[in-house]
Amino acid sequence: MTAPNRPTRGVQQGPRSIQVIESVRAATVAELSRTGFANLTIDAVAKAAGVSRPTIYRRWPSKAALLQAVVEPLLERYDVDPDTGTVSGDLLALMVLIRDNAARPEGRAMITAATTGAAELRDLVRTANARTIAPFQRALERAVLRGELSPASDLPIIAYVIFQAVVMWEQAHDSPPSQADLTRILGTVLPPPAAP
Repeated sequence: MTAPNRPTRGVQQGPRSIQVIESVRAATVAELSRTGFANLTIDAVAKAAGVSRPTIYRRWPSKAALLQAVVEPLLERYDVDPDTGTVSGDLLALMVLIRDNAARPEGRAMITAATTGAAELRDLVRTANARTIAPFQRALERAVLRGELSPASDLPIIAYVIFQAVVMWEQAHDSPPSQADLTRILGTVLPPPAAP
């Protein structure tokens, strides 16, 4: 006779669950900083977080899912559009947000992991890039509606170039872009105002 399957309670909700999520996120960031994505293990994260492996696997079935949990709070910041009243103000606020997010431990972990080229991260990197570029596109669309930019402007390309300029700055210059650097980038890439 076989023993009946023991039912599991699945993913829990409530204060204890929030504590577990935060512990696992912090442990993942620490382990990524210590070992890098290629050497990250669920065992090490579980041990550092003080939880069991099954606790992690119930919520995060892969290393990519753990990294997603780490960067989600940063990505959520791109879901709220700045509203400075001008296209240059909105875009500059978004550029500062990218720079500041990249400097946070979670941002560093994402950048380091993404540069490994790991196949299991392709979807996460693609999604993260799309969510980061989206508010630039929305800011540019608002600028067209306000008459600040010509409707003929290539908004996706403008958004992409500004995004890439901020993201790649540190690799090319060994330091994050300053406020003056961001202003220079914006002044170079942003098209002149629409003709009256």
